[in-house]
Amino acid sequence: MTEITIKIPDDVKNLIEEIDEPLYIEAIKDVAKMKLVKKQKELNNLKKKIAKFESHYASDFNTFSKNLSDTMKSHDDWIEWSYLHRSIVEKQKKIEKLEMIIG
Repeated sequence: MTEITIKIPDDVKNLIEEIDEPLYIEAIKDVAKMKLVKKQKELNNLKKKIAKFESHYASDFNTFSKNLSDTMKSHDDWIEWSYLHRSIVEKQKKIEKLEMIIG
């Protein structure tokens, strides 16, 4: 668990002390919901890019990798496609964490 310390003016501190803890939890959930929407859009964009590769090569990434032709274009596409796959995995992990926060 990470602890975060921030410096705030005393007037703001006094206001915050009057607010109960459930408000903080709801605020964190609201931020997580906004981030979740953004990450889901990013994930959808990554999936669209992968769909273009799958359509262009009429195969999935694993099949394409096994049958990779020895051209510069194929190698460039393989690099980008593999990057997209890794990005999707990372994005899905972040989405899962946000979903856990939201509950």
